[in-house]
Amino acid sequence: MQNSRSGFPVSVWTATAAVALLLLAGCGDGSADSASSSAAPQSSNSPPPTRSALPGPSTSSASLDWAAPTTNTNGSALTNLGGYKIYYGTSSSRLSSTITISNPGLLTYMVEGLPIGTTYYFAIVAVTTGGVESADSAVVSMQIS
Repeated sequence: MQNSRSGFPVSVWTATAAVALLLLAGCGDGSADSASSSAAPQSSNSPPPTRSALPGPSTSSASLDWAAPTTNTNGSALTNLGGYKIYYGTSSSRLSSTITISNPGLLTYMVEGLPIGTTYYFAIVAVTTGGVESADSAVVSMQIS
């Protein structure tokens, strides 16, 4: 892919990473006796247990959206749009990963599982039903957070 070709506009943004929360229930067997014990509290010389932080996510997502092309390069109406290809990678000159979208009505896509802290570059091409690719969109970049 050559990045100097002109294409259709594309934008990119991050989605918030989903974080699972862990809720701990109180200890005890659930009987009334465990909640209302009349025994004197026992002292302990051991320190209270420490809480450790839950690890954060190591990957996140990039959401891309674009406008569908409506004309061919010669100005005639585009009647055979078959879908899109998203090219992406960690270098603007080497977009080595590809996602094929066969639904021409889909104008957004979430690229998931990208390592946090890494900069990714994206370009999108339109693809005809015969497999002919358009010129690349402008290359956009973002640091995954």
